[in-house]
Amino acid sequence: MTQQDRASGREAAGRGANPVRSMRYGRFRDSTLTTGAALLARTGRPLWYLESLVLSARYQQYLWSATWASGSTRCRDRVQLWETEAQPRLATMNATVLEFGVADGLATQWWAARGVAFAAWHGFDTFEGLPAAWSRAGVPVMEQGVFSPSAGRGSHPEVAASYPVTWHAGLIEDTFPAMLRPDTPLFVLIDVDLLQPTIVVLDWLAEHGRPGDLVYFDEAFDPWNEGSAIREAVGASLRARAVAHTGSSLLIELT
Repeated sequence: MTQQDRASGREAAGRGANPVRSMRYGRFRDSTLTTGAALLARTGRPLWYLESLVLSARYQQYLWSATWASGSTRCRDRVQLWETEAQPRLATMNATVLEFGVADGLATQWWAARGVAFAAWHGFDTFEGLPAAWSRAGVPVMEQGVFSPSAGRGSHPEVAASYPVTWHAGLIEDTFPAMLRPDTPLFVLIDVDLLQPTIVVLDWLAEHGRPGDLVYFDEAFDPWNEGSAIREAVGASLRARAVAHTGSSLLIELT
């Protein structure tokens, strides 16, 4: 019998011999959670950050344990991920970019300034902010209309690029599914926050994606939205491996 087995036996015996102690522990835990969580539930930003920290920890545990993701490189932030993991792969791909969730076009402008020779850029967005509230476990964390372009609802970003840029205004569920697969590799940027449009994009990729296509998720750590869609797709018909991640984002390559 190993030392760990003996310790486990003593712990089990201790629990059996001390039901009062176990009950006291259970009551202490319940009362602490009830009172502490009730106070935290009355806050906004503190709860958001604490929840995000815990979700990020769980997300990284999942990546370490999942066979398809266990070799992923951890990066400090999304810019480091883009610079060290995505850009070198894209340098000679002549990829077409499909961006979902454009808002003010910060990602669009960042990539346009990098000098990568993309074949074309297609940006999909309502250009009126989130089309529905961003919720976690049924509780809204961002209201409908958040991330509306700062230049005004319906406006498109100004982007100086060496390749054609096309905007597709409307719900992704309406504007994207009928799009024909370009005859180039793809670089897909997903920053939609919501579950349903993420599912739509991943369903399309499961049918039309090709080995070598790169897909970036900005909110992969959210287990009710982008994260949920990723796990379902990889568990079903999307063949992929994780290339790199941060505490919230993920870069995968289709295989």
